[in-house]
Amino acid sequence: MSSHDKSEISRREFVKTGSAAAVGAPVALSLAGQAFAQDGNEIRCAVLGTGGRGRGAHIKSILNVPGARVVAICDPKQAALEEALAMFSDEKPTTYTYHRELLDKEDLDAVFIASPPVPHREHIVDTLQRGLHCYAEKPVVLTLSDLDEVEQEAKKAKGILQIGQQLRYATGFRKVAKMIHDGEIGDVGFVHAQRMSNWYGPGTQEQEMRWLWSIEDSGDQLVEQSIHNIDQINWVLDAHPVKCTGLGGQNMVYEPKGRDTSDHYTVVYEYPGKRVVTFTMIKYAVPGLGGSATHFFGEKGACDLWGHSFVGRERNAEPRVVEVPEDENSTQVAIDDFFRCIREGTQPYCGIEMGKTALLTALLGRKAFFEERVVTWDDLLREGAPIRRVGDTPLST
Repeated sequence: MSSHDKSEISRREFVKTGSAAAVGAPVALSLAGQAFAQDGNEIRCAVLGTGGRGRGAHIKSILNVPGARVVAICDPKQAALEEALAMFSDEKPTTYTYHRELLDKEDLDAVFIASPPVPHREHIVDTLQRGLHCYAEKPVVLTLSDLDEVEQEAKKAKGILQIGQQLRYATGFRKVAKMIHDGEIGDVGFVHAQRMSNWYGPGTQEQEMRWLWSIEDSGDQLVEQSIHNIDQINWVLDAHPVKCTGLGGQNMVYEPKGRDTSDHYTVVYEYPGKRVVTFTMIKYAVPGLGGSATHFFGEKGACDLWGHSFVGRERNAEPRVVEVPEDENSTQVAIDDFFRCIREGTQPYCGIEMGKTALLTALLGRKAFFEERVVTWDDLLREGAPIRRVGDTPLST
């Protein structure tokens, strides 16, 4: 065996297993731009899915990490591959239209999955079975059976699996969550949250994103998009709900024609301790009366999570705003930490358990307003989450 072959095996073994694996080690989130190449070992990456998220978040962030290199990209659409290639000034990655061909041919250490949700199970399982590290976008999958398969694969995998719930990595949200956990507003009893937009969404006119308007392909708005907001609530309450009810569906006709995704809903979750959460989404809000907001109400005061502020119960109390970094990119921080975990042999902060709980919470809400009844967590696990509403016929056909 040549010295080159020996050094290549050494490099591969290092980035696959890490230096001193410590599964239970505490998370020490890195800052964007921190050097990861101190040992001189390059981390070779592939990106599956080079649409807007794959290009604008994954590839862009990887290019900012010293010691990491994108050597291959994959997308079934040639136009998406060409747009991604334009991001590389020097050495271009090899392009593929089928992920298994990429995995079979390339010498890789890590794979980033930015494809639409339906192929996530196959992409994640195939990646982990090859002993590679995997960063997968949310939602991790769309069904309970796929979730079970991914979870089992992640438990026995040599590589790590990180789920793209990147809001958990934002400094401002982390500060506020810790303050609530430390008792800043006392015991939380009620949460009001929303995600409202006057936004038809990416791909209304672009074919590459038409999947976003299909329940079967996206999981509907609650699962594909609002899962971020729902995950934050689980995080701050340090629990998942025990039951849920709600109403929603379609009551406006707008482009794209043929969509079957919801344009409005309100779900009400109950968490342990009789804590109540209301979450509302509409797709036809107006400027000034929309946006994301999450307000936690406790015995000593309240917190505006997205405003990073607290207010006490005193009459005319002024909000106290928490200082946060300006223009921080939470996706960059999350991806930086993924590479740190690879280097140090630790497990990611947002692994399969957080991704699983976020997905199940979103599916619980969707099941409740699809079926127009109170649904318990056990109901969801026992019955699954069908993708059709009771008596539903899309308005925009």
